[in-house]
Amino acid sequence: MILSGIHIGSEGLARMETNNLLKLLEKMEPGIVLFDNEFNVKFINQALLLIFPQISKHEVFSTNLLQLHEDKPRMQIREVFRLMKDATRAVPFTIRHMGYDRQERFLFLKLMPLLDGSLQDTVNCCLVYDITPFITSPQRALLKIPVSTTSGIQLIDPAEIVYIKAENVYSRIFTASGDYFCDLSLGVIEEGLSPKQFTRIHRSYMINIGKVKKIDRESQSLTVIMEDDKIRLPVSRSRAKAFLQQIGLR
Repeated sequence: MILSGIHIGSEGLARMETNNLLKLLEKMEPGIVLFDNEFNVKFINQALLLIFPQISKHEVFSTNLLQLHEDKPRMQIREVFRLMKDATRAVPFTIRHMGYDRQERFLFLKLMPLLDGSLQDTVNCCLVYDITPFITSPQRALLKIPVSTTSGIQLIDPAEIVYIKAENVYSRIFTASGDYFCDLSLGVIEEGLSPKQFTRIHRSYMINIGKVKKIDRESQSLTVIMEDDKIRLPVSRSRAKAFLQQIGLR
């Protein structure tokens, strides 16, 4: 596979599954963009154009950076930029799901302010890593779920997931070994996972069907008990019928 001009063979992909993803990022050439506080682009490198081949050099320098993105990623960029300015330091790697001209990208971004001769942070730098080829299939199915840990970014195999909980525009991944924060929304994860393996039972919960141990019916309510007996998750009324049909109980 090719990422920003770097070739990663099958052996490299195997290491990626077991090692911290940040170690792999060190070997990649990131896309780099320098821009001012009004999001006007000042400098870019060639790798950025490889990540976004649909955007021409002319567009990059003649259009405001935000105008190159649709509404949702535009809001995400503003939020990450705000966090950077509030913290006055580099924002840790964050995962962003962006769409442009019907092309989806899963990106690692890192923003940092740069100081000029007067020590004013009037210029900003963004490092961009496109990890789309490494966590999705050609059909854009998610093969791995990137999550944040104390040691960096790691990839979770969907088969290890017990359930996923929405946390505002983010999500939390629960496995038998622990839970992890994920920058992707529950909706984005739902689109990328197999509906034969995962199902949305509530606006806040999606479960691995293979991890369900039993189902409790109490009056008008429906609850799923996951494999360790300690996890009980509600099934919303609007999704109950479809869920029961999916598992063959109706």
